[in-house]
Amino acid sequence: MSSGEGDGYCLQGGKAFQRVYVQAHGYIAVLLCLFGSAANSVNIAVLSRKEMTSSTNSILTGLAVADLLVMIDYIPFALHMYTKIGSELNRNSYGWAVFIYFHSIFSQTFHTISIWLTIMLAVWRYIAIKFPQRNRTLCNKQNTNVAIMLAYAVCPILCLPIYFAMNIQERPPGVVNDTTNNMTMEQGNTTSAPANSEPMYVIAMTNNNDLLTAIFWIYSVFIKLIPCVVLSILSVLLILKMKSSDRRRQKLLKKSTITTNEGEKAQLNDEGGGKRGGGRTDRTTRMLVALLGLFLATELPQALFGLLTAIAPHLFQICYYAFGEVMDLMALVGSAVNFVLYCSMSRQFRSTFNRLARKVLPLPQRQGEQVPALKA
Repeated sequence: MSSGEGDGYCLQGGKAFQRVYVQAHGYIAVLLCLFGSAANSVNIAVLSRKEMTSSTNSILTGLAVADLLVMIDYIPFALHMYTKIGSELNRNSYGWAVFIYFHSIFSQTFHTISIWLTIMLAVWRYIAIKFPQRNRTLCNKQNTNVAIMLAYAVCPILCLPIYFAMNIQERPPGVVNDTTNNMTMEQGNTTSAPANSEPMYVIAMTNNNDLLTAIFWIYSVFIKLIPCVVLSILSVLLILKMKSSDRRRQKLLKKSTITTNEGEKAQLNDEGGGKRGGGRTDRTTRMLVALLGLFLATELPQALFGLLTAIAPHLFQICYYAFGEVMDLMALVGSAVNFVLYCSMSRQFRSTFNRLARKVLPLPQRQGEQVPALKA
C-alpha cells in the first residue's frame, strides 16, 4: 500500500470512526476510571494486610498504586476534554495547558511503571515455580522491595525524552488546539476559540524530527513491544511448567497409592509440594497467567501500532490520532479490572476482602477465621 493510499484510508475510515466514538469516550472513560480507582484502592487495602504479606502481593500492591494514580489523573482530563462538563471553562487557557503537560508526563510515567511491575511479577512467579529451592533467597522481601523501588525510580528516566518533546505555545484566538494526550501520544479534542477571546495556549510536539523518531522507538519498542514479547515468553513458560507440575503430581499421587512405606509417602508429598500446597501454588500461577494475558490483550495492539508509527512517522499525524482514544480505553481497562480477576481466582483475596469489609461495614463478624497469605 502506498503512503497516499494509507493516508486516504486513515483520513476517511479513521476520522469517521473517531468522530463517532469520541462523543462517548469521555463518559465511558470516567465511569471506568471511577470503578478502577475504587477497585485499586480495595486492592491496596487487601494486599497490604499483614496476613497477606508476601513478595507476590508486594508487587501487586505496587502495581495497584501505579494503576490508581493513572486513573485518578485521567478523570479530570476526560471530563474536561471529552465531555460537556465544565465546557463553559476555557479549554485553551494557560492553566489548562499546564495541566495537559503534567498529565502527559505523569500518566505515561506511571503507566510505564505498571508495565514493568507486571514483568517483574511474571519473573518472580517463574522463579518461584522453576527454582523453588532458591526462591526464598532470590525473591525475598528485601529484594522485592528494592526491585519495586527501582521500577519507580528508573521508569521516569526511561520516559525522559517525552518530557522534552512537548512545549506550551501561545497562539492567536481561533487557532485549532492540538493538545497532546500522553498515554497514546494522541491528539485531544479540537476546539476553536471565539473571535474576541484571549490568546490560546496549546501543547505542541517538538519540530526536532530526530527527537520525535527516538520517542516513537522508545515508546513502541522499549515501553510496549519488549515488555509484550518478554511477557509472552514468560506466560508460555509458566503454562508449560504448570502442565509439567500437574503431570508430575498425578504420577506422584498414583505412586503414593501403592506405596506402603510412610517415609516414602512423606517424601513424595514433599516433592510434589503436598496436595494442598501444590493446589494453592497452581491457583496463584493461573491467576497471574490470566493477569499477563489481560495485559497482552490491552498492550500488544498499542505496541504494534506504535511500531508502525515509528517505522512511518507521518502516520502519527494521520492514523495514530484517529484511534488514540480507543488505545487509551484499552490501557484503562487493563488497569481497572485486576480486582475482578483477583476476586474470581484467589480464595485468599476473597477471604481477606470479606474480613476487611466486615470491619468497615456493619456486618456480623465470624469468629476464629484464619486467612493464609498468598505466597510467592
